[in-house]
Amino acid sequence: MTHSSYDVVLLGLSLEPLFAAALLGKRGFRVLVLGQGELPPSYTLAGRRLPRFPFTFDAAHSPVARRILSEIALSQLFRRRSVAYDPALQVVLPRHRFDLALDEPSLEREIARELPTVRRAVEDFHRQLARHGERIDAFLERDLVWPAEGFFERRELQRALATLPFDRDGSAPDPLAELPERNAFRLVYDAPSRAFAGVDPSQLSPFAIERLYAAWLRGSVKLEGGYDWLHRTLIERVRTHGGEVRPTERAERLLVRRGVAEGVKLTTGEDIGAGFVVHGGDVGALLRLLPDRAAFDPLFERVGEPSPRFFRYTLHILLRSEGVPEGMARDVLFVRDPSRPRVGENFLRVELDDGWGRGSRVDAVPPGLARLTVEALLPRRGVEEVPGYVASQRERMLATLGELVPFLGAHTELVDSPHDGRDAQDLSTGALLPSDEPWSRGPRTMRPVYGYPVRGLLGVGGLPVRTPVRRLLLCGPHNLPGLGLEGGLVAAWSAARVVTRNDRRREWMRRGLWTRMEI
Repeated sequence: MTHSSYDVVLLGLSLEPLFAAALLGKRGFRVLVLGQGELPPSYTLAGRRLPRFPFTFDAAHSPVARRILSEIALSQLFRRRSVAYDPALQVVLPRHRFDLALDEPSLEREIARELPTVRRAVEDFHRQLARHGERIDAFLERDLVWPAEGFFERRELQRALATLPFDRDGSAPDPLAELPERNAFRLVYDAPSRAFAGVDPSQLSPFAIERLYAAWLRGSVKLEGGYDWLHRTLIERVRTHGGEVRPTERAERLLVRRGVAEGVKLTTGEDIGAGFVVHGGDVGALLRLLPDRAAFDPLFERVGEPSPRFFRYTLHILLRSEGVPEGMARDVLFVRDPSRPRVGENFLRVELDDGWGRGSRVDAVPPGLARLTVEALLPRRGVEEVPGYVASQRERMLATLGELVPFLGAHTELVDSPHDGRDAQDLSTGALLPSDEPWSRGPRTMRPVYGYPVRGLLGVGGLPVRTPVRRLLLCGPHNLPGLGLEGGLVAAWSAARVVTRNDRRREWMRRGLWTRMEI
């Protein structure tokens, strides 16, 4: 029996469903967001709050980000909480340290210092990148559903694609053709896509690699309060527009009748009706909610079913500030040995923070200390089949990090990972610190990175927003994984657009006639 009903029920508390919920709430739809058992973006350890993973808003200059933030009235607040650092990104190789400086003269000096033999070719490439960026921005400014389904959406998208300097699969001539095969800049150019895309690095298209590199070249921002603040603010924004968020509740089954999603059944036994259901998690979790997965078989026969290829492992190191090397950027990508696969401890993403949580009730980084949050891609086979593989990552990554931070061992006070199932280590006293939240730790909490049998549009798409079950939408990591955070924003906009277009008449009445009558 249905106890309540909403226009849209969204499952999950990741950024994609939260942005979609905020958009729909602003447009007058009655929305409900269920937590689905997702862990909060930070955890408590020894009285400190630590993030579960590093986070930088690298889509700050995306037209999709500007459009969404403007519509949900977050632009001004977002701007006040944003801090841009120069250099935006630092790529460290065995014999090079390349800074992606934000101003052109500084970037040219960096190229001349680190890459003097290919200086002209790299500068020409950056100018070409700027021209491509303008055309891609114009493409993303269009109000499109992406990936598209249906004749009219595909026709509209196809016309827009004609303006891009890429083939439909995202391929293009090698933009670095003038550079030798083993030139260091090729590693610099490739590094951001490996660190920030949500797809198996071996499947990245030229379009995805270029777009993610260009995002950092244009400048990313750190948010005061990090992902924790953004997550909390989006929940507040949903509630401000009349929506409801239940972080601790979850749906145990989708209510499907004659191939149409009509709502969800909660674990409490409550039935909730919905005009649309939007799933924000991975497709495996979605299939477990369906009474019968047979409806998805034709889709998987056409594009294949995503499967985890890697997992993102996070390690925190709290050290005294004097142990941080001079000139170290806020975001660093470290390639230890270019001749080996860039996974595990051989390719690290390092986020430096000396003031995370300032102004909050509990400071994660006390004065005089800094925090390094390190992330690495662990192969699925190692995680699932090799005994002790995840538990050993702490020492492996510390050994590699010691080459980037020479005096790490002498200044480190605390080491912890929320993923390896081990207690935190207080190196100043030699004590082990049990977790305040042991249920929220372990290998199962690592974020998966998927492989896709068939890559979608421009080589960045996975599964469509619309699913084979009518009025059931997918808005999460599988839609546009090749674009990273920007892809998540596009997925949120696309899901909100599908719902809004299905209810044009009622939406017009909400925004126009009835609003005027109330006034």
